[in-house]
Amino acid sequence: MDIYSNYEKLAVQIHCIDSCGSGCLFQPHTNDYSYVLTAKHCLEGKEDVPQEFNLKDIKIFQFNGDNEIQLKVLDYYLHDSYDLAVIKIEYIEEVPIILVSKPIENSNLGVYGFPNILEDPDTKWMGQKLSCSLNFYHKIHKIIEFIPHTEISDVFNTTSETIVGLSGSGIYIERNNRLYLTGIFTELKEGSGAYKSLLGLGISLINELLKEKGLPLLVPEEILSFEKYIGTAFNRNEGRIKPLLKRNAKQLLDLTPRNIIDRYNQKLYLPNNKFIEEELLNPILWEGWISLLTYYYMDTTLIPTKDRIDLTRAKEQVQHKVKMFFTPFNNLSECIMELFVNNYDDLESNDIIVVNTKNSAPGRKSHNKERTKKVLRHIDSGERDQLIEDGIDIDNPEHSKDIEIIHIDLFLDKFAEFDDIENIPELEENLKNCIKEVFNNVP
Repeated sequence: MDIYSNYEKLAVQIHCIDSCGSGCLFQPHTNDYSYVLTAKHCLEGKEDVPQEFNLKDIKIFQFNGDNEIQLKVLDYYLHDSYDLAVIKIEYIEEVPIILVSKPIENSNLGVYGFPNILEDPDTKWMGQKLSCSLNFYHKIHKIIEFIPHTEISDVFNTTSETIVGLSGSGIYIERNNRLYLTGIFTELKEGSGAYKSLLGLGISLINELLKEKGLPLLVPEEILSFEKYIGTAFNRNEGRIKPLLKRNAKQLLDLTPRNIIDRYNQKLYLPNNKFIEEELLNPILWEGWISLLTYYYMDTTLIPTKDRIDLTRAKEQVQHKVKMFFTPFNNLSECIMELFVNNYDDLESNDIIVVNTKNSAPGRKSHNKERTKKVLRHIDSGERDQLIEDGIDIDNPEHSKDIEIIHIDLFLDKFAEFDDIENIPELEENLKNCIKEVFNNVP
């Protein structure tokens, strides 16, 4: 779905007696209801004394083209300290799946809602999108300050007049044709619109409210369970291998993608990426993780937990770690160079690095210790000088750390040898031995 369709499908218009505004849809991990996120003043009004209202006074409308649909309101929740509200509505199918994000420096933002000034029935349903830039993030109070790229006032209407009705809209980071919800638009920085600055509140404050009310947080289903990825991760295997791997993977369902995110954060990726949300809805990322966790479990009988996620195993009486990265690099040599140039301090002796590529798998799917050392000799002269300056001489065997690297698909290739085995205990034993052989003797 394109970015414009998502804006349209996520935006709603809100009326509550004498107040009005906009809001944005979010689907929590339930099929019982959906959320509308908005500013509290869209329900209470902006007078010093909030207007009194009840559930029946809240009217929410979604536009499908020029067709207006009223959504059924089930309940509402107001933040005690901030101009934020969550309205629980009857479940809506096909709400676009989005992730929430903290504000990101130098990011392009978008706001889409229904300002009152658009009164003409021929254009009212279209809403209005403001393309904006992040100007400042006041971390202590979670206030997002942003500036529209275009003028929002004219000779007939002041900024404060043109903006009425748009408050309550979601503030989205736009990146690679995707939207990431970062806040809720609440007000002008200055009442007359000076400096063109608009203010919003960070989305983490909505999660505070939801947590207080015992409601599901703004976390999509895709990162709450590995179950759906078990269904697809092993589909390229033949014969009885696929169901056997799925059976073993189901032992790991107490661990979730969210646990992995909390543990590794930007180090999920190679190169490391501070904007961790960028690939979190990519199923290839999590198919790779559940595959590796399954192989590790079959090799060691250890079940990783949220409190013990690091994958440690024994090799020739030495404990070493298995680490995983998701990468856009197309070959393992690039991964090795990136690890040594920019992630050297994170490497430990005898690490096995498992990479999962965003695009197609590389032709060569492994580099043992000797081959890794050969790759290091081709590091760019300037980068080598920087390593020397940092006290790292890659020609010194002690500094190479005996790292080995494999692509996650290497296991798939090796398993093909056992496609025709029908006896399940025999097949499982062969797969376990194969996994151990790959880990212990990287080709």
